[in-house]
Amino acid sequence: MRTRVRLWLGKALILFGVPGIVVNQTYEAAITRAKVRVHLGPLFSVVSVNGLDIYFHRLTGKIDGVGFSPASDCTRDEAP
Repeated sequence: MRTRVRLWLGKALILFGVPGIVVNQTYEAAITRAKVRVHLGPLFSVVSVNGLDIYFHRLTGKIDGVGFSPASDCTRDEAP
């Protein structure tokens, strides 16, 4: 019953054009070696997947652009 109510509510929100809700979080999937990070800023919500950043406008939810962030688990080589 709860699932049907959530489904109905979700369809109503789509009908009225209400953007989805996301929260700050990081998720690492070991099976696919994927790292997903969600960061909420004052102007944009940024979803990063393995270093590819997708910027969503905070108020409309529309994609505003993409960018690239360096992988955090990479280390710098040292020359002898």
